[in-house]
Amino acid sequence: MKQFTRILFIVWLSCTMEYVFGQTAMELETQRKAALEDIELTTRLLNEIRSSTQSSLNRLNLLTEQIQARKKVITLLNQEITVIDREIAAMNKELEELEKDLKSKREMYALSVQSMYTRKSSQYKWLFVLSADNFARIVRRMRYIKEYADWQKRQAALIMQKQEEINRKQLEIEQSRAEKSSLLNAAEDENKQLVKEETQLKAEQQQLNRRQNALQTELNQKRRQVEALNRQIEQLLAKEGSRPGASSMSPEEQRLSDDFVSNRGRLPAPVSERYRIVTPFGEYQHPQQQNVRMKSNGIEMQTSSGAEARAVFNGEVTTIYFLQGQYMVIVRHGSYRTIYANLSEVYVSNGENVSTSQRLGKISTNDKDNSTILYFELRKERELLNPALWIR
Repeated sequence: MKQFTRILFIVWLSCTMEYVFGQTAMELETQRKAALEDIELTTRLLNEIRSSTQSSLNRLNLLTEQIQARKKVITLLNQEITVIDREIAAMNKELEELEKDLKSKREMYALSVQSMYTRKSSQYKWLFVLSADNFARIVRRMRYIKEYADWQKRQAALIMQKQEEINRKQLEIEQSRAEKSSLLNAAEDENKQLVKEETQLKAEQQQLNRRQNALQTELNQKRRQVEALNRQIEQLLAKEGSRPGASSMSPEEQRLSDDFVSNRGRLPAPVSERYRIVTPFGEYQHPQQQNVRMKSNGIEMQTSSGAEARAVFNGEVTTIYFLQGQYMVIVRHGSYRTIYANLSEVYVSNGENVSTSQRLGKISTNDKDNSTILYFELRKERELLNPALWIR
């Protein structure tokens, strides 16, 4: 009974360890890879941006995000190391139980072999069988001898099986130790890179502080551009609303509107490459001017040079407008509108029906700092909505 209980414990421990530790380690590794992808994206965007007053704030934001992602990677690495430490401890415990079980089986098997050798094996078997006082007992003794021989064979097989299990468990422990060593090296590298990035961030902050006048000029220019864009969008939407039949929707348009709503949070990103939201929706604190609050009717998404704007859903192009040297496209999805601004080229035309993820145009790359930023806005009729809550 004690032997059976021990085996049950080993099986339970193995299954529990695989579920708890294996599952957690996999999740941590997935999160770490996602954080590393974020770091890769911000590194690429930082490399594309040329140093200038206009891009300083954007660089600071990207560096801050990169440092946060780097810290997350380090935290996840340390968590993975902790999980591996626990895993190694659990495997050592399991190995100890396996070795105890193997020792017990070997002792029992050795006793049986020694007993057979002492009793001259085959001679003893026949004496044992023939000494029975009736035929029925002879049959029972022969069956007993056969079962005893079978038991010995099973014990020998079990000993080999246990030895193989021990060998496998020792290999797993060595692999876990090697993985831990690799993670420790990775954590050390990440920490070194973090120190460099924090030093770079501090240097750029100091440099930006010395250029406050230029920063204020840039801030005022940014405000004027945003105000001009907002006014133009309002005028264009008001013009659309004044068209005959604009106040009512056809059954097909209503279905399109309902489909658009049902995909809230699952719409594809309006850019063809990976991106960072560098300007959030609504009011937000200016990153360098403590007493200055900014407001955005949409979001600004920084992406790689050469990226294109994509329709987030099926709809109809209702407006293409050229403003401040760049194109702007408005797409209608029933009662909803999506607005794509800061395009250097446009691939669609007014009145054209577009499909989800269809290319609308090429996002402009700024000549001064080499940044590529799409302005994206979402409305229900004239009501402003937060686009970040609608895209996946």
